[in-house]
Amino acid sequence: MAQGEAEIQRQKEMQQAEELLFSGRQELGFAKGLFLGNFVADWVMPYPRLAPAQETELENALADLRQMLDRELDPDWIDRNADIPRHLIDGLARTGVLGMTAPREFGGRGFSQMQYCRILEEIGKRDASTSVFVNAHHSIGIRALLLFGTREQQAQWLPGLVAGEKLAAFALTEREAGSDAANVRMTATPTDDGAHYILNGEKRYITNAGIAQVWTVMARTPVPNKLGKDAITAFLVTPDTPGVEMIEGRMPKLGIRGTATGRFRLNNVRVPKENILGPLGKGLRVALTVLDFGRTTFGACCTGAAKHCLQLAIEHANSRQQFKKTLGNFDLVKKKIARMAADVYA
Repeated sequence: MAQGEAEIQRQKEMQQAEELLFSGRQELGFAKGLFLGNFVADWVMPYPRLAPAQETELENALADLRQMLDRELDPDWIDRNADIPRHLIDGLARTGVLGMTAPREFGGRGFSQMQYCRILEEIGKRDASTSVFVNAHHSIGIRALLLFGTREQQAQWLPGLVAGEKLAAFALTEREAGSDAANVRMTATPTDDGAHYILNGEKRYITNAGIAQVWTVMARTPVPNKLGKDAITAFLVTPDTPGVEMIEGRMPKLGIRGTATGRFRLNNVRVPKENILGPLGKGLRVALTVLDFGRTTFGACCTGAAKHCLQLAIEHANSRQQFKKTLGNFDLVKKKIARMAADVYA
C-alpha cells in the first residue's frame, strides 16, 4: 500500500512539474527542463537578449571592427615579432574598442558588458595576443576607474585611456599573490601629513606593464586607529614616477607573445592620496570585482577562438579526401565535430 501511495505522489509531482514547465514560468529553470525532456531554447539562445537599438548598434560596431581587423591585424607578424604594432592599437582606439564600456561623456561607447563580450569574441577569433591586450587594458586595466573612480578621477584619466593615447595595466600579481589576491605584500605607507603614500614592493606577470602609462596597483595600507592592522588599497600609479624600476618589460612566453607582460619594482614611490581608487582599505573588494568583469570578457575571447577552431575543423573535414570520400563522411569524424560543437556551445 505504501509503495502505491508513493507512486501516486510521484506522478502528482511530475504532473505539477510539467504544468510549471509548459506554463513557461522562469523559476522552473532551463537545466531542470532538460531532465523532463523539454529544451527551452528561448532561455539560452541568445541570452541575455539585447534591445533592438543595442543590437543594431552592436552589429554596426562589429562591421567596423571586422573591416579594421582585416586591414590592420596580422597575427603571424605579431607572433614573430612579439609585439602589437602601434597602427593596430590606433585602429582599436578608432573603432572604440579601448573604451567600449566607458561613458560616452568621456569618449567611450557606453556599451553593456554583453555587447563588449561580443566585440572581444570577434577579436578572439583573430589573434590571442590582441584579445589579451584589449582585455588587460579595458576589461581590468581601467575597470576599477570605471566602477570605483570619482567623477574627478574619471574626468582626469579616462579620456586619454579611451582614446588610446595612454594604455592601462592592472597590477595585482606578486611572488606570493595572484589567484590568492588577499596575500598582496606590496606596502603603501602614508606620509606624516597624509598627502601621499610611499609604495614599496614588486609586481610580476603584469600584462601591458611594459607599454602602459597608467597602472592600477594593489598595496597594503595601515588601517586607521587599529595599530598593526593593514588592508589592501587600490592606487593609480604612473610608471614615470621617480622610484619605479622596470625589471622586465617583456617577459618571454610560449604563447600570446605579442603582449608586453612585465615585472617591476616600486622603490619609495610617492603617490598622492587623490590617486586612491575606491575606499581606503577596500582594495580586495575592488580587485575581485574588477577580475569578475575580466573573467567574463576573457571567456568571450576564448569562445571566439574556439568557434574559429571549430570552423577550421569543419572546412578541413569537408575538403580533405581519404579512401575516396571526404573526412566529414566518416562517422568518427562526425562524432568529433559534433562534440566540439557541443563544447563550444556550452
